[in-house]
Amino acid sequence: MFDNISIRAGSSAIKIIQDEGLDISRVKVLAGASGSAKFLVLTGIDRVLMSMFAGRKDPLYLLGTSIGAFRMAAFCQKDPIRAIDTLEREYILQQYALRPSKAQILQGTWKIIDSYIDDRQIDEILNHPFMRISFLSNQCKGMLKSDHLLLQYIALGLAAGVNLMSRKGLKFFFDRALFCSPGSLPPFSGMDEFPMKIHTLNRENFKAALLSSGSIPVAMPKVSNISGVPGVFRDGGIIDYHLDIPFLPDDTDQFVLYPHFYETVTPGWFDKRMNRKPRPDHMKNVILVAPSRNFVQSLPLGKIPDRKDFYLFKGKDRERMMHWKKAVEHSRRLGEEFFEAVQSGKIRKMVQMF
Repeated sequence: MFDNISIRAGSSAIKIIQDEGLDISRVKVLAGASGSAKFLVLTGIDRVLMSMFAGRKDPLYLLGTSIGAFRMAAFCQKDPIRAIDTLEREYILQQYALRPSKAQILQGTWKIIDSYIDDRQIDEILNHPFMRISFLSNQCKGMLKSDHLLLQYIALGLAAGVNLMSRKGLKFFFDRALFCSPGSLPPFSGMDEFPMKIHTLNRENFKAALLSSGSIPVAMPKVSNISGVPGVFRDGGIIDYHLDIPFLPDDTDQFVLYPHFYETVTPGWFDKRMNRKPRPDHMKNVILVAPSRNFVQSLPLGKIPDRKDFYLFKGKDRERMMHWKKAVEHSRRLGEEFFEAVQSGKIRKMVQMF
């Protein structure tokens, strides 16, 4: 029985999987969404994927925003399992005052980044034998360049209002920033729904660019110290919360593999309370692997960990850590079931339409 995972696929991918199963070598893009602590339920799948991709020769393009970008930076390391373990551990061990300042949250985030990415490893990440890392951030315009809270709240309120009418209106507040490893551009580099600038990652700008992808407005300071990249940057999840983008060319029979904490995709940060869905043509090659409802109900508190747990467990960090560690332990079942579904071919009958 496969009670813990849900596998969904877009219109093109589902036909191939139902006929042939999932050939992991046909995966061209590995995607990771924003979601802070939610990533803890995916670490079981992440560990299994590292073994499934081992020995690959063809390029695998990685794309993430916020914590999704942090995960991708772990995958590209010489010992990805150790990096995943460290990221997971240090994220769980975060502790803050009851009302932390932006500086305290920034310091805590830097501590996580420095714990699992040694500066000496950055060249290895950028020159991985087959993984090509990319992540998205947002270059700010107007009042969003300021760290003044009132100006940020006004600008974010205006952006949310414009987004109600059309997602494309966010171009008046942000430009996409796509940070890529050196060499050939990824297959999604032509996305043009929003103005976008492409920047090449190097040893000097890697960590600051990664930080910018997860720099939450209001909660954290702006990022403006990215070497060789002028501008003010904030969380990549604002526009690309769950990555509603044209990942691959229209005529390909390759896949986007997307381990996700939900069975649904929410395009942007401002869409969280809306019923806005991703474009079907963007999702047609996507294979989404997510926890099932049964799995979520089996977790402590019957929910996936999230950033609100810092408030739910105010002053009770040990209790929060215990719940998060249990969620990680449960996540191993997701990895085991996904591996078995692929290896046995049972994924052919399990997969459902996105």
